Amino acid sequence: MKKPVTALYSILITGVLLLACAPAPIPAATQETPSTLLPSTVTSLEQPTRTGPENEKLLVEVPSGFKIDFHAEQNNMRIQEMVPDDESVNNWTTLVTVQIFLGMTYTTPEQYQETLTQSWFDACSNSESHPVANGAENGYNFVLWQLFCPLNPITQKVEYAYLKAILGNDSFYFVQVAFRYAPSPDDVTRWINYLNGVQVCDSRIPERACP
Repeated sequence: MKKPVTALYSILITGVLLLACAPAPIPAATQETPSTLLPSTVTSLEQPTRTGPENEKLLVEVPSGFKIDFHAEQNNMRIQEMVPDDESVNNWTTLVTVQIFLGMTYTTPEQYQETLTQSWFDACSNSESHPVANGAENGYNFVLWQLFCPLNPITQKVEYAYLKAILGNDSFYFVQVAFRYAPSPDDVTRWINYLNGVQVCDSRIPERACP
């Protein structure tokens, strides 16, 4: 699939994302918060107004050799960013971004993919988008796809990204792995497997119970 797209990482991180059917722009994540959203091994992000284990959650690991280097929340959006231990969000080769839009259930993964892809294409000439997988996991619809920018106009580097969008019953979830280099086949295998492991669960629903 090749079509014009929505945002390079430099645009994504500022929260400049307008969903096709959203009534208002998604807010920017501009204020750092204490590192309470993610543990050091497994993320279990849930609705802030509820307590206890019976909540809808996003399960996503902090990859081996990575650290959480940025975390913020504003209004309905939470964001966490992870980079290799010897890198930072200001100077990275591989970046994992986790975003949760609390209460946003009016946008499908396909609509999010379309809008984000269009922004990426608008930001980078000769970009490409390729489908990887779609369907339902643990009862939640998702889309997984790849974006490619031959030359990021801001960094002057090539940029690849694998992105996964999941629609929950309570919120919308997005995880991206971005590279400022051409990933090797082993890299692609590792990170596709990583994204395949990113899932939503909800112990209020027996067939979708959290581990």
